[in-house]
Amino acid sequence: MSAPAPSTVNPFAPEGVEFRPVSARLATARLIVSMPVNALLAIGLAVAAVLHSPWWWLGVAAVLALSAWELWLVPRQVRAMGYALGEDHLLWRKGIMFREMNVIPYGRMQFVDTSQGPLARRFGMAEVKLHTAAATTDATINGLPTAEAEHLRRILSERGEQRMAGL
Repeated sequence: MSAPAPSTVNPFAPEGVEFRPVSARLATARLIVSMPVNALLAIGLAVAAVLHSPWWWLGVAAVLALSAWELWLVPRQVRAMGYALGEDHLLWRKGIMFREMNVIPYGRMQFVDTSQGPLARRFGMAEVKLHTAAATTDATINGLPTAEAEHLRRILSERGEQRMAGL
């Protein structure tokens, strides 16, 4: 008797589920935060190279390589993020190399928050945070367009109340 063929089901792309992406502007916002830090670090290392030892130029090269890697990686990370509304639960996925999929049942949600910092406000984005009784199943969906974040918050609140009414 032969063993059954291995399943080709991808747990991070369930069949029949369409994930909605977060805003591509999230990548820009993340880079706006990290690139000035990298620039200051590179400048500091360059000053040390000029004043003390040329070996500090290796540090400058490392910071520039890190910056190039971030410019390549961050947009890919943002493209890998997405959420889907199932019939009984919310799915939230993220990650490229280390992928993560959270499944949050509507009936387990205690409350849903939306928040927005100054940089997110500038880019027209907000985040939706779901709180459950179990701390390990909390989820934060960041980088959503503001109107979509409010719409998602409303839908999740309604579905959570409907599922809790049956308990």
